[in-house]
Amino acid sequence: MRASRALLSLAAGLALPWTAYAHAPLTTTVQFDREVVRILDNHCVMCHVEKGPSFPLVTYEQTYAARWKIRQNVLDRRMAPWAAVSGYGDFANSNGLTQREIDFLVSWSESFGPRNNGEVYTGIAAATAAPKVIQAHTDLDQWVLGNPDVRLALPESNQRITIDPKLTTDRWLRGLEYKPGDRQAVHAVSFAVQETGQWLGSWTPWYGFVSLPRGLAYKLPTRAHIVADIQPSGGQSQGTLGLYFSDQPSQRVVTSLTLDTKATTRLEADTNILALEPKIRPGLQSVEVAARAPDGTTRVLLFARDIPTAWPTPYVFRQPVTLPKGTELTVIEHPAPGAAGTMPVLFSTYQGTALEE
Repeated sequence: MRASRALLSLAAGLALPWTAYAHAPLTTTVQFDREVVRILDNHCVMCHVEKGPSFPLVTYEQTYAARWKIRQNVLDRRMAPWAAVSGYGDFANSNGLTQREIDFLVSWSESFGPRNNGEVYTGIAAATAAPKVIQAHTDLDQWVLGNPDVRLALPESNQRITIDPKLTTDRWLRGLEYKPGDRQAVHAVSFAVQETGQWLGSWTPWYGFVSLPRGLAYKLPTRAHIVADIQPSGGQSQGTLGLYFSDQPSQRVVTSLTLDTKATTRLEADTNILALEPKIRPGLQSVEVAARAPDGTTRVLLFARDIPTAWPTPYVFRQPVTLPKGTELTVIEHPAPGAAGTMPVLFSTYQGTALEE
């Protein structure tokens, strides 16, 4: 009898820590309905959505169930897919989490994932209205740049395809936007002019359009074709490419410059950099693009590390980067041991003084 009582006391003692843990108070003020849903809107639901390339993170229940996976991925910086290190370049298509956003997600995940503070305000009629359900949202059907001047249907494919826009005269392209038919089947698409090799831009799930600064446009020659290089994620996808034309010729000639690693190019004129697109290959650990001015000062335009090869992306500057004549551009890569070959980086540029917005 004494032994039985001892065993019961021991069992009760072992149960107490678990009971206390289960009823522990929340240790964070981060809420799904406030901080977390904003992060999902800005960085996640372009992919994490029904019929998207990854599991949905739209509702509270979906996000709560995946909170430990989210925590580990953001700590390892595997998600959201963005390799550029903060502080080197200011990019319009940045999808990287800030340290504050990482702290929010980690704190929320480790604190039982609170939905809200127990009260959901819906306005003056809150007392009688049903509580508003907060969830992440993105409008995948909306054309960010407005209604396109021309819509081109892309055939079903998972590789390089050629599109004929049927141009009967030279046209000036100020922007483009792409809508994949199946977001589960494609990770990225890069567009270029077949006849001239001019890079036009790239699509990724979190930045699906290209818009040149005011006064600039790509030249599309008569009877030119557009080439689409597709990075598949499984299966094949159709899609729609929207083209936006300018009535006026470009004030500067927009060109593409390709620079290989371990090579240096000296600029022959004042040059403005619009975007960079590294051609990532397996085994690359990091890449650095630097500009050394004639006065000897060096500016790092891009430093990217742990680059996900499955998510190729350009790095589009928020404002054109102006470099003076005589600047030396250098690309430095750091491959993994045993990796071979060189990695080209494409520069989208125009020469002359910078245009004012």
